[in-house]
Amino acid sequence: MSTDTDTDTDTNTDVGAVRPRRPVTHRFRRRFTAVVVVLAVVAALAAVAGSQQGPRLRSVSYDASDLVTRPAQRVILTANQAVQRVPASAVRVSPAAAFSVTSSGNTVAVEFAGPLDYDRDYTLSIRGVRAPGQAAASQLRTTIRTGSTDVLAVVPGRNGGADRIVRRDLGAAGIRTVYRAAGIAEYAVLARSLVVLRNDSSGHSAIDIVPLAGGVQDPSVPVERLSMPSPVGTAKALHAADDGASFGFVYADTSSGRSEDVGLYDVDLTGTHQPEPVGVDGKPAIGATPLSVAQWAYVPRTESALVRTGTDDLVLVDMGGRNAPVRLGSATYLHGFVGSGTTAVVETGTGIVQLDLTNGRRTALPTPAASTDQPYLGRIAPLAEGRYLRLVGSTRTDGTLAARIVRVDGARASRLAVTIPDDASVTAVCPSPNGQFVALATRSADGALVTVVDATSGALEASLAGTAIDWCTALPTGDEVG
Repeated sequence: MSTDTDTDTDTNTDVGAVRPRRPVTHRFRRRFTAVVVVLAVVAALAAVAGSQQGPRLRSVSYDASDLVTRPAQRVILTANQAVQRVPASAVRVSPAAAFSVTSSGNTVAVEFAGPLDYDRDYTLSIRGVRAPGQAAASQLRTTIRTGSTDVLAVVPGRNGGADRIVRRDLGAAGIRTVYRAAGIAEYAVLARSLVVLRNDSSGHSAIDIVPLAGGVQDPSVPVERLSMPSPVGTAKALHAADDGASFGFVYADTSSGRSEDVGLYDVDLTGTHQPEPVGVDGKPAIGATPLSVAQWAYVPRTESALVRTGTDDLVLVDMGGRNAPVRLGSATYLHGFVGSGTTAVVETGTGIVQLDLTNGRRTALPTPAASTDQPYLGRIAPLAEGRYLRLVGSTRTDGTLAARIVRVDGARASRLAVTIPDDASVTAVCPSPNGQFVALATRSADGALVTVVDATSGALEASLAGTAIDWCTALPTGDEVG
């Protein structure tokens, strides 16, 4: 009896007995469920927080250099989620600048009507930004910095030495040599290179395409010497398209001892790099009789050229040869281009007008009395619609010109507070691409000098010894004003 009782007691009360464990799969399910619940709670909290905060700024993109040299440039603000349509009234830009706004998905694009000022901070703020279906609003805010400016100029060689194309940053001291060669007469800036026109001592011309790296000549890539249209000839009036894909010049074949086949030639850098005459039909073709040119220049930001022919006809030429030329009447002088480039300032037999290149419409240019009351009236340097600078002057008793710069703002004309030395002649007045500055090129007994001043106040920004500043290469040929 006792033995059976002991056995039962041992079986039911053994403290060392091991209870059976739950299966592993059961424990995994519990943990997985807990994790899912936690993640769901976090997601819900994030959704609540997001609906209370509204969209937030994730990134900003823009090209600092293009903002100061080209119109219609954009700053793209990207939010962390899709946004409702943003009206222009919700956007503020400081300092003030004209703009338009488009929005799509999670991006807002602020497009500026014209170039901005150099080396300046602009603050963009967009208030009341909402995600679709959400009530909470937020503000997207950022500050951008526009690009600084530098200028190129030709420094003539001394004592028979090579000429130099140099670069000067207006915000810093010192210059850098971009390219060095003998006989540099003109140059134009391409996308990643310079095209340089050189003349030898007998006046014969050669054209080099100089590769650049870091803004100066790239020594690892050879300079390309262009094959000219004839063995001997002279070139001038060199201009390049804004996209850097082509350039042109006026050429005269002098191999016979006379100037023959004088006219406009085009070089397509996406093709053979062979100069082709632009025919009277406005199309470049080998063997064509070139179009005669008194003045010409590329229309900014296009492949088209505005040409004043030798007979004062005004023609808009597609240098790529895809479209027929457009005849725009006549003109006696081409002054320059306004703003986006769709308007040119031209002189006619009856006055100076603004010519709309899209439809041929002509409107009178504002010419207040103080801008036309001098015997000498030079080139107009357009700054914007209805705003320009002009060199005016009177003749001194010794026959030299007493010159000054007049600034015209609509119906108002005032003298720009810049002094031109009595012994200096002004050879060019060239505005910067954004109209903020103007370069005055002068020549005196001491040599050539380029002075850069503020286009509004006349305050001195920089000066360098040299000629042929790159801002002038956008002006139509015949840009001499002195």
